[in-house]
Amino acid sequence: MFLKIVNRIYSFIKFIEENLVVILLGIMVSNVAIGVFYRYVLNNSLSWTEEVARYLMIWFAYIGMAIAFRDESHVNVNVIVDLFPLSIRHLIKIITYTIVLIFLITLFSQSLNVFKIVKVQTSPAVRISMKYPYLSITFGSLVMAIEVIRLIYMNAKAMFKK
Repeated sequence: MFLKIVNRIYSFIKFIEENLVVILLGIMVSNVAIGVFYRYVLNNSLSWTEEVARYLMIWFAYIGMAIAFRDESHVNVNVIVDLFPLSIRHLIKIITYTIVLIFLITLFSQSLNVFKIVKVQTSPAVRISMKYPYLSITFGSLVMAIEVIRLIYMNAKAMFKK
């Protein structure tokens, strides 16, 4: 029962990640196209397109990193790890992902501290609260941590499966 609930929550998070990345990419491409059109065709550059593109790219990168963790598609070097038996490889992955998880927990907690400071600041061009761009770090580290916990679980399950 518990595992079924966790799987449903994870499926919902996966759905949010995938759709958010598509939406962010679409908005980012449209925003950059508008900026290029105004700058080079109309000779009248817009002040806000660069800033919006930067903030969208940050959000896109953090959510994309979580998806890369889920698919285990981050760049890694397995030359030495592949020399070990399968159970040892799973153990090495568990240790590696645990270190990554510790980093992500630290990043999450520190982003909450930064979030308290920047929520009173506004961006120069768009004049939105800086809490929205900085929220990407908090949200991204949280969803990456969820993906890493799943990878630790999957590798532990595979290690003890015989």
